[in-house]
Amino acid sequence: MKSVLLFDLDGTLLDSLADITLCGNQALELSGLPTRTQEEYKTYIGNGARLLVRRMLDPGDRTAHEDQVYQNYMTIYEALCARGCRPFPGILEMLGKLRAAGFATAVISNKPDSQTRRVWESTFGDTLDLAQGQLEGIPTKPDPAGPREVLRRLDGRCAAYVGDSEVDMQTGKACGFYTIGVTWGMKPREVLRESGADILVDTVEELTACLMALPSVF
Repeated sequence: MKSVLLFDLDGTLLDSLADITLCGNQALELSGLPTRTQEEYKTYIGNGARLLVRRMLDPGDRTAHEDQVYQNYMTIYEALCARGCRPFPGILEMLGKLRAAGFATAVISNKPDSQTRRVWESTFGDTLDLAQGQLEGIPTKPDPAGPREVLRRLDGRCAAYVGDSEVDMQTGKACGFYTIGVTWGMKPREVLRESGADILVDTVEELTACLMALPSVF
């Protein structure tokens, strides 16, 4: 059975905070609403686009504006995803090395599936075997259903799950996976440790070495 390495997307493989901030603020401006700082967006990300938009809005604005801001955000960000996003330095090289070593590589994200697939096509190409976002009828992370669906589609077993947030660490623990926290993403190392990371890594080179030491087949 093939050995699958599962990755979160935003903050783990993609340096996407600036892009999400830009697109979110454009969506807010279209409705005449106040924008948010990049540091604020860092606390909003991780539970899918609908919750991201809800967190962007003041409580008094949600009833009147949430649906429109959400629709605008989806349109703006999906266009950006189709143009291509920025992986962290060394990520594409790492994914290529892992596939050459016999691993299957896959993304499981709380982004909508259409956006996740566009990022796969525009940015990662054949360095990934599969990229799955939020699908109809499958709960978002940290529910284990999404990662299990990825493994079913790839007919494999998870060798490690890699992410940058407490949602990712909780996902890994819910699935019973070996869970690696990367410290270059959205959340501080203390949050990752307290959320159950089996190990923390500080650089892409360190992550590559850690993953290459795992079995490529079961």
